[in-house]
Amino acid sequence: MNFINREHFNIFLKNLKPLGIGSQGMCFLDEKHKIVYKVFHEYFDYEKSDYKEEEILRFSHIDNKTFIWPKDVLIVKNEIVGYTMPYVKSKNLYERNPLLINLDSLETAIQESTKDIKLLTDNKVAMYDVMYNILYRNGKIAIIDTMEYGTSEEISLDKNMLPFNYELKLFLVDNYFNNFITSSRLLNEMYTSNANCLEFLKQFRTSLSNYLEEPITTLNQAKMLIRKNPKPKYIRSINNKDNY
Repeated sequence: MNFINREHFNIFLKNLKPLGIGSQGMCFLDEKHKIVYKVFHEYFDYEKSDYKEEEILRFSHIDNKTFIWPKDVLIVKNEIVGYTMPYVKSKNLYERNPLLINLDSLETAIQESTKDIKLLTDNKVAMYDVMYNILYRNGKIAIIDTMEYGTSEEISLDKNMLPFNYELKLFLVDNYFNNFITSSRLLNEMYTSNANCLEFLKQFRTSLSNYLEEPITTLNQAKMLIRKNPKPKYIRSINNKDNY
């Protein structure tokens, strides 16, 4: 997508909705066409970026339901200043209340995302910068900010799953059920190791159900077991009015 000059591009941006600022740049939403425009910090700092089109779009051909790839580059006066990507109506995992999540839906979402992570691994894609870039809504997981991903002949599914497993387990447990987890040798080993987050979730549900003597579909059913930690590992920003 080409723009004649900075003035032309700036006028275009003024008609978009600002979404927020990240480590690479600022995002704007075209609400009518459901397109996100990510503009690199270098543009606002009047600096030249070193990004190349083939680098930005190198994984966009891998069709999947989890990873949100760049679709096109933004060019101002022959210089790449950002890229476009599809808009996903969702919220970051750290903004979701784990007590209100339907665990059946979450299990399904994890299964689907695991298939896509395997697909990336089969294509020799190495995942990076996953933490705090996992979105969730209505039983669907999306992963954004994929620019740091690379290629590696040595990448394995276990390595690619590692940051995904880590955040999902923190999301479910940290600052809520740490005491319950540490009281069980099996759960604690699964939580602190590289164990798959889906297998951990299933065992976590089974243990809670056995303790409560009833099957659980949300962690809110076990809220009497919550013990808050003054120094949580997982930083959350929860709006309890959200729908799940």
